[in-house]
Amino acid sequence: MPDLGDEDDVKRVIDSTEDSENSEDWVVPIISRREGRERVISLLYELEMKNNTPETLLSELTLKPDPFVLKRYLGITNAKSQLNDQIKSFSQDWDPSRMPVLDHAILQLALFELIFCPEVPTGAILSEAVELAQKYSTESSGKFINGLLSAAARQLRGQE
Repeated sequence: MPDLGDEDDVKRVIDSTEDSENSEDWVVPIISRREGRERVISLLYELEMKNNTPETLLSELTLKPDPFVLKRYLGITNAKSQLNDQIKSFSQDWDPSRMPVLDHAILQLALFELIFCPEVPTGAILSEAVELAQKYSTESSGKFINGLLSAAARQLRGQE
């Protein structure tokens, strides 16, 4: 597994979100993991467009995100620079700041799951990312994301 800085920091953020499941706050439930991933990329997109801190964005929400969404959103924002380094290395020096914002968000989510969510099958991560790109981003995004994530999965998870 590549060095992503302090992995314990990411795990601490993820673990702290699990306590929120017992909170009395109103939570937006998700029906499927696909819906949860769509919500994560929408939060990442909103974060980029508003140029807020991750915490400020969450505090502005009327309803709290589902724990599935919150775990990924906080994990991604905590490991942002490490995930961007991974994106840059697998995209053959294509600067993440030049990518469409949605492609970047989808790649961050997929790489986060590849690295920090070993319980999620590699095939599910890749197919969800490609489908999200085809649904929400540019015409060529699906192919680009598929190629980048296929290379990343081989290196990060080996042959599954």
